[in-house]
Amino acid sequence: MKIITTRDIRNGTKAMFELAEKERVAVKRGKKYVNLIVSNEPDTKFVSEEWINEFMSIPMEYRCNPFEYSPSGDLYYADKRNIEHLEKAIKQARSGKVSKLSKEEQRELFSL
Repeated sequence: MKIITTRDIRNGTKAMFELAEKERVAVKRGKKYVNLIVSNEPDTKFVSEEWINEFMSIPMEYRCNPFEYSPSGDLYYADKRNIEHLEKAIKQARSGKVSKLSKEEQRELFSL
């Protein structure tokens, strides 16, 4: 991996883009990094190793593609149990079968 500065980008944009086609390049900008990623399609989705590890921690039988439900690939939507819970709650809300929590239940649920 090559870490470059914004000055490197400004002074040698073409060279930095060509470098990004050969190896990982990150531009250091203050305390943050902007990764240069080369792809053939503008809507290609990229995930981190941390994202993959969290996805793999979901039991196989409950995994699903989170990008089908969330453009960001939020891992909440990678677990079928969460999807089923949401679908059930939406169905109940639409049918009018929603119950109101008492103040005590709210305190217990939300740790108030």
